[in-house]
Amino acid sequence: MSSQPAQLIRLLALVPWLQNNPGVSANEVALAFDISVEQVERDLNLLIVCGLPGGYHSDLIDIQFWSADEDDHFDPSSQVPANGLIHVLDPQSLTRPMALTRDEATTLLVGLNVLRGLTSGVDEDLIEGVINKLQVVAGAASSSADTISIYRSADEDSPAIAQALDEALTKSKQVEISYLVPTRDEVTERIVEPIRIVNTQGNQYLQAWCLLADGQRTFRLSRILSAHVLDQPCTPREIETVAANEVLLSDADIPEVTIEVNAAGRWLAEYANVSDVMDLEGGGLRFGVRVADEQWIERMILQAGGNARLIAPRELADRIADRAAAGLTQYT
Repeated sequence: MSSQPAQLIRLLALVPWLQNNPGVSANEVALAFDISVEQVERDLNLLIVCGLPGGYHSDLIDIQFWSADEDDHFDPSSQVPANGLIHVLDPQSLTRPMALTRDEATTLLVGLNVLRGLTSGVDEDLIEGVINKLQVVAGAASSSADTISIYRSADEDSPAIAQALDEALTKSKQVEISYLVPTRDEVTERIVEPIRIVNTQGNQYLQAWCLLADGQRTFRLSRILSAHVLDQPCTPREIETVAANEVLLSDADIPEVTIEVNAAGRWLAEYANVSDVMDLEGGGLRFGVRVADEQWIERMILQAGGNARLIAPRELADRIADRAAAGLTQYT
């Protein structure tokens, strides 16, 4: 069964596609959209009760479908035989496929150009192909993206460090790093065996086996002060592989914060990878989340307004409260 977001995206594309391909069969629709004939039936039955505000028959999308053989009778269990012909009689406003706005296309192209410039963890051929397709679709908007320059701040990843890590990954070699541990405000020297580089919470992280900790750890690239590839090869190990968005959750070295949300703020728990979830009175939640970048969680709490508050650590909670109070003074 399709998820709701996937089905919505498909429905918005399905109506103009059917209008441009009158008389197609359910089998042809299923093949074009990579779904089952049964899903085609569900989509069509949903579309014919959708439309413009008002609720009258003339406000609804009108799609006609029937058997290709006039002597055939509908199966009671299905209104859309696999060979049935489908015609859009009234698409309402869905007369053409969704298109990117100028701002959306520019944002995507700028982001892809930045991603293409990274030296690790990216498929350059894939990104180049997506950029080329977007430029064709975006037209004039693509020229705007080329005029925008992105500058790295001083604390962002060093290209030399990224190149060293990339070499270590490619050659399966150990690498010696100097790493800033912000929670202890100290620099540690470590020898690690790189596993992969991932992007999550807006930053790049190195997943590696740390010989100092004798375990798998995650290191934020912008906190690696130096990296030197060694001649020693990496030791074959059983590595626990987790999804990119769960990297921080799986690392015990990443500090955890505790958050409480009310019923209106439950979306925050769905946005992040949380642990120790506890239901609260009134539909709220209390949960923990590992955060490598305190500014990220500050933005999330402030965006939630009064629907979320950070409980621990206390120092970070006080800092968020001060920022919120300072913001309120701008409205008084």
